[in-house]
Amino acid sequence: MGFGIPTESERSIMEQVRQELIHELKQGNCLESRDTTSLLKAWWQSHSKWPYPTEEDKARLVQETGLQLKQINNWFINQRKRNWHSNPSSSTSVKSKRKR
Repeated sequence: MGFGIPTESERSIMEQVRQELIHELKQGNCLESRDTTSLLKAWWQSHSKWPYPTEEDKARLVQETGLQLKQINNWFINQRKRNWHSNPSSSTSVKSKRKR
């Protein structure tokens, strides 16, 4: 293997290694994703009255979960959407928005 353009054989080996790494990462993430979800849900439950993490909270969650900030933000956006109807006070505002 030189420093030039990889040969067809080298590209094939690189692609094979890449596919194996992807497979291993997906296998390993199954267990880790449960831990990650548990951490996020624990934060959610302990802040249920105002489920909007501060920038410091998000930075800590990024560090603890290994997720990217965008993933943390999206998880909270989706979690609020999923749980919007479970909060009785918010269901009233949803109904009033629908009438408009």
